[in-house]
Amino acid sequence: MRKKKRRIRKGRLFILIVFLFLISWGIIKSLSLGVNFLHNLIDKMTEKKEVVSNYKAVVTSNSEKNSNIVEEYFVDGMSIEDYKKSIEKIDNYLDISGQYTKVIFNFNKKYHYAELEEIYKSLALSDIVKIELIGKSVDNRNMYSIEIGKGEDVTMFEAGIHAAETASPLFITNFMVDLVNKYENGDGDTIKLLNSNKIVILPSANPDGYETAMWGKDALNNQNLYIAKEADKESLEYIKTNANGVDLNRNFPSQTAGLYYNMYDLHYTVSLDKSIDRLSYYPGDTLGSEPETRAIIYWQNKFVSHLKSYVALHTAGRVVYNGKPYLSDTYNDNSHECANIVGNITDYMVMSKADEEAGEGNDGTSSEYMAETISGFTFSSVTGRLSSDWYAKKYDQIKYEKACVIVIEALENYTTDLNTIKREYYNYDLEKAYLAVINR
Repeated sequence: MRKKKRRIRKGRLFILIVFLFLISWGIIKSLSLGVNFLHNLIDKMTEKKEVVSNYKAVVTSNSEKNSNIVEEYFVDGMSIEDYKKSIEKIDNYLDISGQYTKVIFNFNKKYHYAELEEIYKSLALSDIVKIELIGKSVDNRNMYSIEIGKGEDVTMFEAGIHAAETASPLFITNFMVDLVNKYENGDGDTIKLLNSNKIVILPSANPDGYETAMWGKDALNNQNLYIAKEADKESLEYIKTNANGVDLNRNFPSQTAGLYYNMYDLHYTVSLDKSIDRLSYYPGDTLGSEPETRAIIYWQNKFVSHLKSYVALHTAGRVVYNGKPYLSDTYNDNSHECANIVGNITDYMVMSKADEEAGEGNDGTSSEYMAETISGFTFSSVTGRLSSDWYAKKYDQIKYEKACVIVIEALENYTTDLNTIKREYYNYDLEKAYLAVINR
C-alpha cells in the first residue's frame, strides 16, 4: 500500500514537473517573441530616423576646384552644425480643430502680421489644409508653411522675403483664401486641382520686416534690434532687411554667395555693413546666420524631392526672372517655360538666363539656393556653401528633372498703398498666373 502511494506521489511529481516545464517554455517563447518584436520595432524606428536625419547624403567634404578664380570671400560660410540643424528639424504641424467657415480677406484693410496669422489658422480648419510652424523670426514672430492639397506634385510659393515688398504676402494670402473657400463651396475645378496637387506656401518669409514696413519701428517687440535703432536715420520705405539689418535674400549658402570672382568688381549694391538703405544688400557676417534663413532652408529641403515649380514672389519691376547660366540646359528650359506661362498671362517681361549674373558678390538668394539644390549640388563643409566642386563651370546635370524656379516681380515699385496692390492683383491676373504655374 505504501509503495502504491509512493508511485502515485512520484507520478504526480512527474506531472507537476512536466507542467512547470511547459509553462516555463511558454514564458520563454513569449519573451523571445516579445524581444524579437521590440528588435524589429527598434530597427524600424532607427531606419526611419536615418531617412529623416541623413544629412550626410547632401554634404561633401570637397573644396571647390579653381579656387584661384575667386578674388575674395567677404562672408564666412555656414557652419556644418547649423546646416545640419536646419535640414534635420522635426515636423511641427499645428493641431487646429473646429468647423470651417468662410474666411474673409480684404485688400482694403491694413493688416498686422498677427491678424494674417489668424487667417492662416482659420484656413487650417479645412480638411484640405495643413499648417506647420517652421521657425521664429529675430523678433520672435511665427513663420508658417501652409500646405493646400492632397497630390504628390508640389508647387511652392515663397513671399515677403524683402521687408518693403509687402504686396506679395497680401497677394498670396488672398490667393489662399479664395482657393480654400472655393474648395469648401464644392467648386469642381478647385477640388480636382487640389486632389492632384500640393501647394506649399510660405506667406511671409520676413514677418518682422513686413510688420515694420507696414506699421513702423514701434511695431517691433524688441526696440534694441538694428532696424528699430536705425529707423530714425533713414526711411523705412524701401527697407529690405530683417530686424537684424541682414538681407535674407543674400544670406543663403549658395555656391557663389558672399564671394566674387577676380574677373569682376564687387557689385555696387553689395554692402559689407548692416544697412537699411534701398540699394545696400548686406548678406550678414556668416551665411545662414539668420533664424529666418535657417527656417526657409528646412522648408525648401522638406519638399524638394516632389517639387514641380518654385515661385519666389517679389514686387518691383513687372518682370519674371528665370534660369542660371551655370546650370543645365534642362533646368533652364524648365524655368524659361514656367516664366513664359506667367509672362503670357500677366504681360510681365520675361528675362533670360543671360540677365542673371553669378560671381559678382550679389548672390546668396533663396531662388539660387533652391535652383542649385534641384540640380543636385551638395553642401561643402569646407566652403560652407552649396558646391558643384568647380567654380565658374557649367553644371550640366539636374537631380529633379521636371522642376523649375522663377522669380516674379510684380508692381512697378515697392508700395504699401493698398489700392495699388489690389489693382495689380486683379488687373494683371495674378491668380490666373499662379494657377497656370501649378497646372504646368
